[in-house]
Amino acid sequence: MRLNHVDLVDATFSLQKDMTMTVDNGRISAIGKEILSVPADEEEYDLSGMILIPGFIDLHIHGAMGADTSDGTVEALSKISSYLVSKGVTSFCPTTMMIPEEDVKRVLLSADHFKREETGSRVLGVRLEGPFLSKEKCGVQNTDHAMDPNTEYVKEILSGFSEDLISIIDIAPELSGSLNFITEMKEKYVLSCAHTASAYQTCREAIKAGLHHATHLFNAMNPLGHHEPGAPGALLEDKDVTCELICDGLHVHPALLKIAFTVLGEDRAVVVSDAMRAAGMPDGIYDLGGKAVNVVNGKTDFGDGRLAGSTTDIHAEFLNLLKIGIPMRTALKACTLNPAKVLKIDGDTGTLEIGKYADMVALDKNNNVRKVWVKGKLVFSSDEGKE
Repeated sequence: MRLNHVDLVDATFSLQKDMTMTVDNGRISAIGKEILSVPADEEEYDLSGMILIPGFIDLHIHGAMGADTSDGTVEALSKISSYLVSKGVTSFCPTTMMIPEEDVKRVLLSADHFKREETGSRVLGVRLEGPFLSKEKCGVQNTDHAMDPNTEYVKEILSGFSEDLISIIDIAPELSGSLNFITEMKEKYVLSCAHTASAYQTCREAIKAGLHHATHLFNAMNPLGHHEPGAPGALLEDKDVTCELICDGLHVHPALLKIAFTVLGEDRAVVVSDAMRAAGMPDGIYDLGGKAVNVVNGKTDFGDGRLAGSTTDIHAEFLNLLKIGIPMRTALKACTLNPAKVLKIDGDTGTLEIGKYADMVALDKNNNVRKVWVKGKLVFSSDEGKE
């Protein structure tokens, strides 16, 4: 495949104009000013007037289009995957909730099957948001399935599967056994501070033990206080911790988003959607973890004004960050390279470089998603918004 007249964001997140790119066997094989040759029967695309960026990566998404990861079916993952490519998301971590162990196993089975299909947005690995969460900070999640962290649970649900089928495990640092769990599991999985009532010092101890990621910073945790900084203070303070942010303008106030990005800089912020099954769907009542969630004007509410996931997507959040004044380079890295680094897959994806997967998105001059490739395969194309 060859792309002609490409204005692309290169590996340093600088814009290179009027380039040519070739793709072989799903990976970028050449980038240059010269006209690169391809066999006569190869696909060619003219990207004049568009900008090519790395594909977005969503490390935290429950569902979309009426489907949820916790449905435990390949069909559900297929619906989510198809929706995501329309938003420029080329890979994702389907995320569970506090659900029974047998339901988690069904999720793993469906993800294992779907990963082999390689259609639409790629599954990177399952994310466990539960059961190792604080009952005090569970929100919409079902506390009946909460438990203290233990390695035997992980080994049991993974019986018959490869260990790398799970990518991220969420954990509340204050729970009994957390430090031992972190010490034993930190080399196998990304361990993320989540749904926690942890005090500042407790969270610091967990970070020292090997917890280096934060789940939707500021949400489902004690607030950042000037006397007791809590988990947010510890997570923001440590330069080895990457922090997720839901950037829809509802979950975190725009002013606080700007402060967070100032503290986190270019390399530590990770944009996630935390979208639930109402994403891409009309307003209405939707199930989330067995509870009814009312969606009005795209905002989730499970009865008392509290949010229950989102209906946003990474592309919309990227545009929102630009709108509130976050630099393009910083916003784009938070949606692409930074999440790839969290999973240590930045050798394969996250930037447009020779040798990496051709996971990429063509935006028009109005930043609409026009074309999306996953491993060099065109999986989405639209003329919507074209003038």
